[in-house]
Amino acid sequence: MEHPEDLKLNRESLGFDKSNSVAIIVGLAFMVIFRFIGYLATKAPRVSALGRSGFCIVVLGDVGHSPRMLLHARSALNAGYKVDIVGYKGSRLPEDLENHPSIQYHFIRELPRIPESMPKIVYYLYAPIKAFILSWQLFLLTMFTVAAPEVYVVQNPPSLPTLHVMQLVNWLKQRHLVIDWHNYGSSIVAQRLGQDSIFTKATAMYEKIWGFKATIHITVSRAMARDLLYKYEKRGKVTTLYDRAPATFHRLDTEEIHELMEDLKLEQLVKDQTLNSGFLPTIGKNQTLFTEKKSNGPATFRNDRPVLIVSSTSWTADEDFQLLLNAAKQYDDQSKDENKGKKVAVMPKLLFVITGKGPLKQHYEEIMSKMNFENVAFVTAWLSPENYPRLLGSADLGVSLHTSSSGVDLPMKVVDMFGCGLPVCAFSYPALSELVVAKSNGLVFENAGELRSQFVHLFKGYPLDQPDNHPQLAAMRKVIASTFQSTRWEENWIMTLFPLLRNLDKTWADSQMFAENPVEPVYNFDDDGEEEEGDEEFVADEAEAEE
Repeated sequence: MEHPEDLKLNRESLGFDKSNSVAIIVGLAFMVIFRFIGYLATKAPRVSALGRSGFCIVVLGDVGHSPRMLLHARSALNAGYKVDIVGYKGSRLPEDLENHPSIQYHFIRELPRIPESMPKIVYYLYAPIKAFILSWQLFLLTMFTVAAPEVYVVQNPPSLPTLHVMQLVNWLKQRHLVIDWHNYGSSIVAQRLGQDSIFTKATAMYEKIWGFKATIHITVSRAMARDLLYKYEKRGKVTTLYDRAPATFHRLDTEEIHELMEDLKLEQLVKDQTLNSGFLPTIGKNQTLFTEKKSNGPATFRNDRPVLIVSSTSWTADEDFQLLLNAAKQYDDQSKDENKGKKVAVMPKLLFVITGKGPLKQHYEEIMSKMNFENVAFVTAWLSPENYPRLLGSADLGVSLHTSSSGVDLPMKVVDMFGCGLPVCAFSYPALSELVVAKSNGLVFENAGELRSQFVHLFKGYPLDQPDNHPQLAAMRKVIASTFQSTRWEENWIMTLFPLLRNLDKTWADSQMFAENPVEPVYNFDDDGEEEEGDEEFVADEAEAEE
């Protein structure tokens, strides 16, 4: 009879000790998972024969605060689909969608967020628990509550747990999956935990594995489309659907601005949120902070009004709000020197209205409430879906502080501003040139000094009572009208996405042919000898769109 020590020795000599057994089990589990993922990636959905017209939108976020997904919903309704929307119940929905008879809302119970001030270890411990609970909620809703649609349209990020749950549901129901890539979840996690964090790396791997297959991958920029095609080698049709504002976004005339300012009463926000009581002009009968009516005549702009600058923000680390505060302080210091001793100020007062909500809002509101500038004021406002575009359509200038965690997404706030014919000053990063063309439809900056210089350049000697006469801003508005406003979201959706949705089986089959024989990027050389990347796939997409 063998001694126990001999048995242990034999097991160890054969490599079957406890630690190695665990490693083997984990390895086999991963092999099974990857095999299953590979199976999902090559299995073709077959649903067109059902003749269904269901369109399920999945966004693991505040539905009312997800404008691009709501635009998808509106376009799908116009195309004859019945729409299901899965997400969090938060901000008020647009009136035309809130009670639409062809929309069904399925709300997920939102779990508490970890405050930004908490230690990272709390985030590490809480994240897996939250992901498990959300996975279960999302699976039950999309699998059993939502009627089987023809296509699931999933917003990414947040990627975890959305991607793996929807891949599983999609496989079980044999439907088509569309992933709308707004950004990368891993780049957002990296902002909070750092690029070297194990959570960041795990999120990147998760996103690459579970976002591998879809019938259609929609991107917000061509830079992101190139990333998905050649860096991540996604299986499915990759197409760029640029954000465009709907037709309800437009520039207001003076009468409309007067009506809006009577409703918003921004002067009261200035009184409540700032220390500078001398910032406001006298406001009498038939007057607002910006406009006035005399003797029952038409509304006109006041010649003592402040310049109205709007910035929309999600109050996250993705936007450096301190940069705007620093630029405003520099402008205030310079304006006090240049206006000193002059009867008419050459550098006007600036009123910044900041819209949006997010985790850092309270932090910056406390900072702004203690600032005592002379010619600059900041107020925050949360506007209804109807008043937000009206405010943009009334402003003199927009500011975008979006820095892009991934470098390949585009700021939705600029899309909204351009929809209202509003020129912008935007923080510069490589992909931004797909949206903001410097000195054409806006200006770009990289630091507070450059932004302050742009404020001075645009508004020194600004015709406050006749803003349309400012040559540079008028030229920018003309460019925006002839380019960006010429194609609205609905036309863009019909031209770019709808042809792919009309025959999903063919779209899937065509994308598999491309996956087996991908089009390699074509490199040309500019006059300076620098490489410029072209893409035959995108050229083909544009030709199809024109047809």
